[in-house]
Amino acid sequence: MLPSSLTVTLAITILGLLTVAAFVWAWRRGQFDRIQQQALLPMDDDDFNVTRPWETASQRAERVEEFGPTHAAATPGIWGGSQ
Repeated sequence: MLPSSLTVTLAITILGLLTVAAFVWAWRRGQFDRIQQQALLPMDDDDFNVTRPWETASQRAERVEEFGPTHAAATPGIWGGSQ
């Protein structure tokens, strides 16, 4: 009984430490600096006005008809990717 409970305890401890380490790493990298702005990002209408290189002509025409013409070029990080 002791070896299996020791294994479980060690596994839980290691997983917990890895979780805390990942959180500290994200905090130090600045992932939580603009948390309020990131929370409002899904409600941003500018996403509809950005050129999307992967769209077909018919998809682009539908989007332009519904939301108006595009006025911004796609830049790295505009959809949540790396800057």
